[in-house]
Amino acid sequence: MIDPGKVAQRFLNELNNSRDTIDMLKQLMEVLENKPDPEMTEVRLVANITHLLETLQITELNIRSYTQECKKALPASKLASLYDDMITSNGSIYRD
Repeated sequence: MIDPGKVAQRFLNELNNSRDTIDMLKQLMEVLENKPDPEMTEVRLVANITHLLETLQITELNIRSYTQECKKALPASKLASLYDDMITSNGSIYRD
C-alpha cells in the first residue's frame, strides 16, 4: 500500500518545482486585470486563475499540515506497535 504521507510530500516537492508555472499564471492574471477593456472570457479567466491560486494555496497549507502530522505520528505509532507486541509476546520485544 502506498504511504499517503509520502505521496503528499512528493506533491509538495513537485509544487515547489513548478513555481515558475504559478508565477506565469500570476503574471497572466495581472496583465488581464490591468487590461482597459477586457473581454468576458478574460474576466472569467481572471476569476478562474484567482480561484485556482487560492485553492492551491489552501491545499498546499493543508498538505503541509498533514505531512507534519504524519511525521509526528510515525514515531508514536511505531512505539505503540512495539509496546503492543511486547505485551502480547509476554514481555519480549522479539517475535518468535
